[in-house]
Amino acid sequence: MSIAKDREQDVRRLLGRFSPLAVLLVCVCLFACPTGSALAEQVDSEPDLKEAEGAALIDSGGNVLYEFNANEQFPPASTTKVMTAMVALDSGHKLDETVDIVIDDLGEGGQLADYGDEDQIPLGELMEVMLVYSGNDAAYNTACYVAGSEEEFAKLMNEKAKAIGMTNTHFVNSHGMDVDDHYSCAKDLAIMGRYALQHYPFIANAVVKEDVETTVHGEQIVLMATDQLLGKFDGIRGVKSGAVGAGYSFVGASGRGNVQLYSGVIGCKTPMGRFDDTAALMEWGYENFVDRMVTHPQWVTRWQPYAFNLGYKVPLSETREVQCSVWPDGADISSVNMMPRTNSLAQTSTVYGWTNWKQGERNVGISLSKSGNRPERMSAWPQFSLPLFKEPDSVGKELKDVR
Repeated sequence: MSIAKDREQDVRRLLGRFSPLAVLLVCVCLFACPTGSALAEQVDSEPDLKEAEGAALIDSGGNVLYEFNANEQFPPASTTKVMTAMVALDSGHKLDETVDIVIDDLGEGGQLADYGDEDQIPLGELMEVMLVYSGNDAAYNTACYVAGSEEEFAKLMNEKAKAIGMTNTHFVNSHGMDVDDHYSCAKDLAIMGRYALQHYPFIANAVVKEDVETTVHGEQIVLMATDQLLGKFDGIRGVKSGAVGAGYSFVGASGRGNVQLYSGVIGCKTPMGRFDDTAALMEWGYENFVDRMVTHPQWVTRWQPYAFNLGYKVPLSETREVQCSVWPDGADISSVNMMPRTNSLAQTSTVYGWTNWKQGERNVGISLSKSGNRPERMSAWPQFSLPLFKEPDSVGKELKDVR
């Protein structure tokens, strides 16, 4: 999206030189791939998962690319802390606010930063410790500071889960220790990971750190990340591991080119199994995306009346060939265009708009539209006896088969 915004700003600056009459018109053009085109292909393979009892893979638009027992309930373990971070960030508390550490019995076997009751830790630091190192005491103190108690904080967690579409999840605590009625599923974990990274820059920045510094008993220490895919899987972007007696889980995110994937695996038997299955799931996803050409500089997309002679028009076309990575049996390709009004006067060799190509809700490419360097004569009919800006007969470059 940042690329699209930068392009839009460039276009607005260029168009600012023209008359206010040449107002930009934003339109959604369903240049959909016709039935029977390349997008009718089917994904005919499955990822090679070894341990996961439930798995799900979705793209940046929220489209489900793969699911296996994706709605079956399992303890989410420390993947819970992603929701804890979102709720804490929603609270409006400043990251530099100081939290007086409270010591409580968080059960046996959980990961602890081992804070002491004399420690005073900035809220942002606590959240980094719980996201990177998975400290249960960091999550517990975050929850108590934000909501007064873990019980009240859990209510906020469940409200948030419902609001973002996690329909098969219920939280009881902030850290993920296994207790009755604390559950989630692979699909909900993937949904949570996608939402967290797309809406919370703090979380996105924290979960790619390989270590985090904090103060424990008055001394500065370094705690290592629990994510074993960092620095090892091409394009990895976090997010959070989890482990309880019932199995190991992982919420994953990665990106290559204009494809971003979000995954959830749950119920794995070994610590590395959750990472191996996540890597296999992601790699399968990237292997199944295919490149399709959706536009080309030689394709005329529109004719505009020439600013210096109304008997002529200038062609508009994209400045470059656009290859989009698309999911074979997914939605058709469409485009959102910012272009001049059809009756706006155009000069030659000038950028006049931009096109954002999409597959469903996922952005797959962007390009600029530019006028040609030579105008072409219109029909010999008297120009004012016809609709002023009739398209010439040479128009016919439509988006056809994108194969």
